[in-house]
Amino acid sequence: MLRLMRDHIWEIVLTTVVVFSLAAAYLLIASPIYSADVLIRVDPPEPNALGLALQNQENLPPPAPSPVTEIGVIRSRSVLEPVIQRFRFDVSVTPRKLPVLGDIAEKFATPGEPSRPWLGLKSYAWGGEQVKIGTLDVPKDLEEEKMTLVAGEDNTYELRGPQDQVFLHGTVGKPITSNGISMRVDELAARPGTEFTVVRWNEVDAIKRFDSLIKVGDKVKDSGLIQIEYTDKSAPKAAEVANALGQQYLATAIASRQLNDTTTLAFINGELPRLLGDLRKAEEALKAFRANSQSMQPTAEAQAYLQGGLDIDRQIATLQLQRTQLLERYTPQSRWVQSVDTQLAQLNSAKANFNGHFNGMPASERESVDLLRAQKVAETIYLGMVQKAEQLQVRRASTTGGAHIVDQAITPHRPVKPQPLIVLPGGLALGLVSGIVLVFMRRHVLTGVTDPRYVERRMSMPVFGEILFSQQQSLLDRTNPGAKSLPGAAARAGLPQPAAGGASEIQIAGGGTKVLAERFPNDTSVEALRAVRTSLARDLAHSRNNILMVIGPTPSAGKSFVAANIATLQAEIGARVLLIDADMRRGHLASLFNQSNRGGLSEVLSDRMPLRNALRHTGIEGLSFLSCGSRPDNPAALLARPRFKEVLERLSSQFDLVIFDTPPFLAVTDASIIASEAGASLLVLRSGMQSEEEIEDTIKKMERAEGRIAGAVFNGIPLRRSTRTYGYATNYASDYGDAEPASGSAGA
Repeated sequence: MLRLMRDHIWEIVLTTVVVFSLAAAYLLIASPIYSADVLIRVDPPEPNALGLALQNQENLPPPAPSPVTEIGVIRSRSVLEPVIQRFRFDVSVTPRKLPVLGDIAEKFATPGEPSRPWLGLKSYAWGGEQVKIGTLDVPKDLEEEKMTLVAGEDNTYELRGPQDQVFLHGTVGKPITSNGISMRVDELAARPGTEFTVVRWNEVDAIKRFDSLIKVGDKVKDSGLIQIEYTDKSAPKAAEVANALGQQYLATAIASRQLNDTTTLAFINGELPRLLGDLRKAEEALKAFRANSQSMQPTAEAQAYLQGGLDIDRQIATLQLQRTQLLERYTPQSRWVQSVDTQLAQLNSAKANFNGHFNGMPASERESVDLLRAQKVAETIYLGMVQKAEQLQVRRASTTGGAHIVDQAITPHRPVKPQPLIVLPGGLALGLVSGIVLVFMRRHVLTGVTDPRYVERRMSMPVFGEILFSQQQSLLDRTNPGAKSLPGAAARAGLPQPAAGGASEIQIAGGGTKVLAERFPNDTSVEALRAVRTSLARDLAHSRNNILMVIGPTPSAGKSFVAANIATLQAEIGARVLLIDADMRRGHLASLFNQSNRGGLSEVLSDRMPLRNALRHTGIEGLSFLSCGSRPDNPAALLARPRFKEVLERLSSQFDLVIFDTPPFLAVTDASIIASEAGASLLVLRSGMQSEEEIEDTIKKMERAEGRIAGAVFNGIPLRRSTRTYGYATNYASDYGDAEPASGSAGA
């Protein structure tokens, strides 16, 4: 991965620069977004509506406010809808702008002063336009439909429908009704002809759209502090809307509290006459008993009985009053009523146990205490309810709703979006990642295999050599414009070629060859080919014969280039080598030796020429050549004849090494016929030309043809940063004049 990035560093840099430039352009074009927030504190609720604590709850702290409930209230329709109506969030007005250009022009415009049109496009908005719609009511079938508002002369406007039909003509500031549409435009600052897209949103969708623009949450968990945040392109409007939300929430809370207080007060006022009657009855009964019994002061035992039972009776009376109030809103099976019933049962049981301790008291004395206790309980309940009624009247007239604003929203100074400290580093990181991903995708998806290590790892095949692309060979290929270029030509590699007639163009004298190993023996590519020759020599020493077949999966792999140079290098060490062009369809090896194809393999296999007459000299000592011959109708049929095996046996006995240059293996069947007769095969792959599937198919078909691949050669590798180690060989060879042609050959 590191080598891949190093090889394509400039592509990654270019991608990074492009993405970073887009991020910077976004900062310049994007409209700033401002945020304002208001902080509200929710007061703890009372234990119950009557303000009287239940049994065993006198010393407990008040329950904490529920933030989830209050947040739900803030997001409710009762809070949002009035704000939406006030600021007309149910109507959206968007100026018609050209993408990008319109945003750029808007940056240089002054609000309220429409800019001149660019490129003569008068119907588009170019910044500075302002529109404020006071009211817009449309029929149901036009809700959420895009309508067009066209500015006219002298503060006039025109509203068009989705089908460009005219709905109404109006004047700014004056309401108008036409075709079931009621509209009033309060402000319109635009050039005549400027168009705006107007949408009247449905009530439900308007609430959803507005709700997505606000954020409501706990400032501090379980603290009762709630923060309402609103974002907008206008800083003053952001603060104004945030404050409006806070005020509307308080107004809703006050209305709800006042409604509860009114209900409770009505209940209390309804109970007060009864409670007063109970108090009067208790007082009359106590007065009558004392007058009859002439007993005014209770004994010590009666005093203890009175004090002990007074608290129990007061709690029982209070709970019975609360149960009566709860039954007006809940059923007897509700948990609230059930809780009160449980407490009443406990208090009645405690009262029965308490009364049992005083069963021995005189009846008259006990009756006196019971009457006194009933009078005191009735008095306590009645006075408590009167006091609660007065409190409710005062609270209902006040402006508190169980919450108050801690911090009002103020106009923000800086936008929250876009943030340069996030966008620019993010663009830089995204650019780097995008560049690496693009290079990786092109390397592994869009192009063929370029890593020799892949062949060794995945195919378990040794790679004998990695041959760099040779500029010298590309110059040799250009010496005869009419001849076909070898697969190593610059045209197929996508590299620049020298201009015709330039100083670098090579002119070969008569009899000269275009084989790189013969013309430039110290070239870096030739050094790599010598390593291939050495590896092949070790392998052929253990092969069943001395026949070597050079194959490639697809055209332009460089088979002919490798075959010709391997043959030349083998001949230079004194071996008798025969190079055969077995591509009887498109063979062109003869052009390397300035010879023609006629009189070659096809004529020998069809018995039209003796084998000894078809063998040719190449001008290279020890190297003979057999061309492909004239184009036969069915080359595969000629190779399948017994004559082909006879020719191979004769050639194998006459030469130390016979090298076959074959057609593309996956294109035709010729190479698979020869594969079974060859002792070894050399697979030639061109960097970036063959896919993984093509290489795998070639190996599988060779196995089915009973051929043996000795190893592979990676050909035409472009010089990249990761291949600079080859520069050592180049520098080392330069001392021996590798840039000069070999002796006996024409100069460059």
